[in-house]
Amino acid sequence: MESEYLPLLAKQNVWWEGKIENDVHLTQWREHERRWIPLNLEELPLTPFSLNIVIGPRQAGKTTLMKFAVEKLLKKGVPPKSILYVRCDEVLDAKELRQIIETFLTYSPSGEVFLFLDEITDIEGWERVIKGFIDDGDFKKAVVTVSGSNSFQLQKGSELFPGRRGLGKDIFVLPLSFREYIKIVDPGLAERIPALKKLSDAHLEVKEYLILLRQLQKHLRDYLTCGGFPLAVLSYLKHGTVSEAAKETYKSWIIGDILKNGKSDMLGREVLKVVLSKAPSAVSWEGIAQETSIKSPPTVASYIELFERLFVVLPLYASNPNTGTKEFAKNKKLHLQDPFIWHLCEEWCMQPVEHKTEVIVEGLLACHLARFLIRKYGGRRLNDYVSYWKDGYEIDVIAHTRDGLFGFEMKWTDREDAFSLKVGPIKNLVYVSKDFYRERKPSVIPLALFLAML
Repeated sequence: MESEYLPLLAKQNVWWEGKIENDVHLTQWREHERRWIPLNLEELPLTPFSLNIVIGPRQAGKTTLMKFAVEKLLKKGVPPKSILYVRCDEVLDAKELRQIIETFLTYSPSGEVFLFLDEITDIEGWERVIKGFIDDGDFKKAVVTVSGSNSFQLQKGSELFPGRRGLGKDIFVLPLSFREYIKIVDPGLAERIPALKKLSDAHLEVKEYLILLRQLQKHLRDYLTCGGFPLAVLSYLKHGTVSEAAKETYKSWIIGDILKNGKSDMLGREVLKVVLSKAPSAVSWEGIAQETSIKSPPTVASYIELFERLFVVLPLYASNPNTGTKEFAKNKKLHLQDPFIWHLCEEWCMQPVEHKTEVIVEGLLACHLARFLIRKYGGRRLNDYVSYWKDGYEIDVIAHTRDGLFGFEMKWTDREDAFSLKVGPIKNLVYVSKDFYRERKPSVIPLALFLAML
């Protein structure tokens, strides 16, 4: 390869010299007492032609997924120099990216090639480079996997590829869900709990496994502290607390990406502070603006949109249960997407969250339902199939499924009298409780068991 790129690429592609075991990411992975192979490795297509798009927040496991895919290819006998990994945050611009790929294609062995372009959204115009190679036929025998931490930028770029992605897929790499967390910390227990296939069967499926509830509740208490981000999980499992180093890593990610997107980290913190103070109540952009120095509702909206792109915030829009349509002009519910992020932002923003457990578990319910439905139906945004309803009474989460609307109301209590016989116009209503179960409708199911099946 051309000498100007060789030092950088040789350092990032140690398998070219037959030394995959020296890869920095795989070495770090092996050093952990608790470790897991990325749970979505088998979902990643590795048959040409494929253009895969790996989406998720920083430090959630995207790079680890790519490196395990490299190792998988090497074990199958793929020539090492047919595999290219590039950290795109070290690439100057789109022109340099094109030159690197051209050089690799020129000097790689003939046959199939595999390109892993990590954090490609750091390069403006990356999508035009990839489209050019596809249109010129250079990727006929290639599997191209790109990743990014800014979901909207990555998905917006991918819109240039209609009908051009071959066998490729969108792969979401998110913090561990509660079900995935159990697979790591208690695999024997996880094997006993089947994955839920239909939301309409939840109250019946849960009944069969109530005997496991006590064990699941213990794990849920831990999960409410550490969440599902790998560094936070590993720190908590080792020390019983999330280390300051792990907190600093994730705080730096949030601040860094705010700045990379041309925003102010101080104003971003102001917006998050209001989100924390109002949760889980629905809010308007005007209401947030009044409590910050921004004062501009459109600017507030742009910050919330950024936090959604970065997988920090999950906005829930109001919906009309009679029509199933979302009402975007009404107030929004703003949930943080992981329990650890609640704790981290609480410290960073110096804003205690009132009724903290109740707030976090409602957010957990919303985010897990969003993830369940995006896996089932596909989609571009996590909130595509979830909303909420309020008109005197409230339904915390409405799931929009092909079988109709399903309402889920979170009540963090065991009192049977807390679960009314009917709330609102949603016919299919399920209450989610701390540990109370009721089969007759409206059904009541314990949160820990429900999340373990999603």
